Amino acid sequence: MCTNGLFFMEKIKALFLKYFQLLIEQTQEFRKDRNALIFLVFLFLSTGFWILNALSKDNYSTELKYPIKFSNDQPNELIKGDLRRNLTLKVKGGGFAILNYQLNENFLAYNIDLTNLARVNFNEAEGVIISTKDYMDVIEGKLATGMTLVEVLPDTLFIPMVDKVSKMIAVQLDAKLLFNQQCQLSGEITLKPDSILVSGPKNIVDTMQFIKTKAQVFEGLSDTLIRNIGINEKDWMDLSEKRVVVNIPVEPFTETSMHVPVVAKGLPDSLELKAFPSQVKVSYRLGLSNDLYSPGDFKFVVDFDQIDLANMPARFKVKMDVAPIDVGAVDYSPLFVEYILEKKSHR
Repeated sequence: MCTNGLFFMEKIKALFLKYFQLLIEQTQEFRKDRNALIFLVFLFLSTGFWILNALSKDNYSTELKYPIKFSNDQPNELIKGDLRRNLTLKVKGGGFAILNYQLNENFLAYNIDLTNLARVNFNEAEGVIISTKDYMDVIEGKLATGMTLVEVLPDTLFIPMVDKVSKMIAVQLDAKLLFNQQCQLSGEITLKPDSILVSGPKNIVDTMQFIKTKAQVFEGLSDTLIRNIGINEKDWMDLSEKRVVVNIPVEPFTETSMHVPVVAKGLPDSLELKAFPSQVKVSYRLGLSNDLYSPGDFKFVVDFDQIDLANMPARFKVKMDVAPIDVGAVDYSPLFVEYILEKKSHR
């Protein structure tokens, strides 16, 4: 009668646990009764002989996992999904051989080359259909002597294929920047190259707007940093470049402030704004390599394009309309001003 190998393994394990527990429970008794110890030794020996006798039989069956992998050298298509799968092997054989496979997953993945196999349409997808029966002789040759391959499951595999396309895609730095005190970014972060050729499944590559670098954390930045960083690539990608050089310009900064007039924007020509106060105090950070700016380099406005003249608020909000691009941490006050709107006098 055929016995399932997995059940047999569980039975052996249960026997050992049972006798080990019995040994613990009888420890105190062993010290007092020598006969109990002798009995337990013979019990273990008889159990061991029973296990050896059972394993020596050749009428066991079980299921084993057999790994396979796929490859494809067609230049314009890719395998969709996992490149590795497991087949289920139903085998018969001796107890020792089955026990060895149960304890050790020692199968190497078998490669199936799909390059020259016929393409078919299945469920509105194009791919390759493989009959696993065609590989039974190869698989059985990997089994230990005395083991017989009964069946391979599933008996059929469908491996879908997708079109492969290439596209130039911008590289985006994925990094957290932590600066030393009194230091800041002093210019634009650059990547070289700033775009790379990405090849992969058409349905994915066509929708990509950028590709990120591997995530980084740069701490204690006090000077310009130049670093070689890897691209965060996926299994399905082919990249023209695996790494890019990032340049992060950093320098010490100074803090300064000035007063800038508040002006009207979008106000009809017939009206004139008088704001109270008439100026805002703006403070900002500026890299030491830059010249100081003047009030004319900033512009703060009351934007009448956003105000309903028929239902005006009690105060107007002040907005920063123009500022130099290389200043940082800009702050200004007040945020609101009182006002008077007067009609312009015609002379």
